[in-house]
Amino acid sequence: MTSYSKFCFKYFGDLIKPFRKYFIDVKADLRIAGLNFTLDEYLSMAFFTSLLTFLLEIIVMSFIFGLFFNPFVSVSLSTTLAFMLSGIVFFIFYSYPRLLSKKKAEDIDKVLPFASSYLSALAAGKSLPLYLFTTISRFKEFGEVAKTAGKIARNISIFGMTSAEAIKKEAIETPSKDFRDLLWGIHTTITTGTDIRSFLREKTEYLMGEYRRKIRRFSQELSMYIEIYLTVVIAGSIMFIVLTSVMAGAGFDVLTIQSFIIFILLPFVSIAFMLLIKSRSPLG
Repeated sequence: MTSYSKFCFKYFGDLIKPFRKYFIDVKADLRIAGLNFTLDEYLSMAFFTSLLTFLLEIIVMSFIFGLFFNPFVSVSLSTTLAFMLSGIVFFIFYSYPRLLSKKKAEDIDKVLPFASSYLSALAAGKSLPLYLFTTISRFKEFGEVAKTAGKIARNISIFGMTSAEAIKKEAIETPSKDFRDLLWGIHTTITTGTDIRSFLREKTEYLMGEYRRKIRRFSQELSMYIEIYLTVVIAGSIMFIVLTSVMAGAGFDVLTIQSFIIFILLPFVSIAFMLLIKSRSPLG
């Protein structure tokens, strides 16, 4: 609990209790996202921050609108806008744990085939689960997979959990479906005494197959993005510049328009395409 969450919970904890039943889904999202707040603490911060935004916006915008409108209009406008902005702030608080969980799941899925392959190689030597997860946790390039493996190893070696209990705990909390299936599979092999090497080998083959399919699908999408970029953005910009040059004598400020296209619109659209491609890439 941070000092800010303590302050919010102290003064708003009792006020939000009647409403917490409407936000039960946020509780699971907080746990999966790894945010160390209870539901009451998080809702207290959301309500207090939204209220603070509402009050500050009313004061600031009433002053600004008061320079142009009469008091009634300025107060009405500022109240309406402040209510909308505070609602947006509350919605950001509400959706942030789920968005963070989704981002973690995507990060896990990008490295999981390689982490599973390494686990399979380690298991070939009949290593114990503690050794498997301890070793994986040392590879920081595996990101959230390494962190989860570190938690499992810690719960076994420090907190005295059995391997099955530690794996089950993290399987429940991980946001990635594929990683959850992997952990539950390892849990099942431990509790039933079946061969963990065969399971990891088969799971790795499946994950690698899915990864190759994602790469092929992305390569097809990339070809489409390149065609759109060359046809619409590059060729379209050249044609527009040519047309504005032809229309130079019709009273248009051609130089300003062309400068806007070249120095502002083209870089902006190019950056947007790069971000789009990066967000769609399975390579991270």
